[in-house]
Amino acid sequence: MKFKHNKKRNVAFIYEALIRELAVATLNEKQDKKKKIQEAVKTLFSKNSVLGKELRLYKTLLETRNVDYITAEKILYEVRRVYSSFNQKAVYDAQTAAIHHINHEITPKVFAKFVPNYKSLATIYNFFNGDELNIKNKVLLERQIIETMVREKKKLKEEKKPINRLIVQTFAKKFNETYGGLLEEQKSLLAKFVSSSFEEDTELKVFVNEELERIRAIVVASFETKEIKSDTIMLENSKKVLDMIDSFKHKKKIDQEGLILVLKMQQLVKEIKS
Repeated sequence: MKFKHNKKRNVAFIYEALIRELAVATLNEKQDKKKKIQEAVKTLFSKNSVLGKELRLYKTLLETRNVDYITAEKILYEVRRVYSSFNQKAVYDAQTAAIHHINHEITPKVFAKFVPNYKSLATIYNFFNGDELNIKNKVLLERQIIETMVREKKKLKEEKKPINRLIVQTFAKKFNETYGGLLEEQKSLLAKFVSSSFEEDTELKVFVNEELERIRAIVVASFETKEIKSDTIMLENSKKVLDMIDSFKHKKKIDQEGLILVLKMQQLVKEIKS
């Protein structure tokens, strides 16, 4: 099924995108931007605001798992009933105000942010805004949401434990203590890492692959320098770096160990260049 989806009016997408933009601003130590985003999230999605109430309905459908079909149908019915009770003009006006605020006070790039559960958010958006759908498509859309709600969550042992922001900040602190400050490329890597999904981290993988190619080029070029040629140990270690880069091609996820390794390689090539 293909439906129209206006992500700028999808409050759950806006919320997720703002949270990821906040993570990037935090890691890049952009305090003014961080404060603006925090204030925007607090104001736009406050408990009594219309967008806050709409967001809670999205979350109800997104977070409900492992229930039976009858319960899922009752939840879906109740969510629809509550949404129908909203003043739709007030919802539209609040969305418009949020779009304007983000565009002018934060950055329009928020709307281009990668959000891992985008498809689920779009499905729920169309559930709320599908008045023009024919009966068949409405039923199929509802069935799709219900089937997601009855699906069991993956067992914890089958999933990798997410790396939370505290862990990433610990990485940053350790590197600051060791090297006297993170490099810009290390900040970018950490920002991508903390804002990525641990199920779908395509944006992070693309960034890491590009960064590894940059590191590879610098290491290969270093083989021609007098310092590397004359030092057997340095030459051998540089070759090991190339082996580590090649091993990343087989990684399905960028985990904690992989993150630290890339950070160290970034520091290494900085030292090589200097």
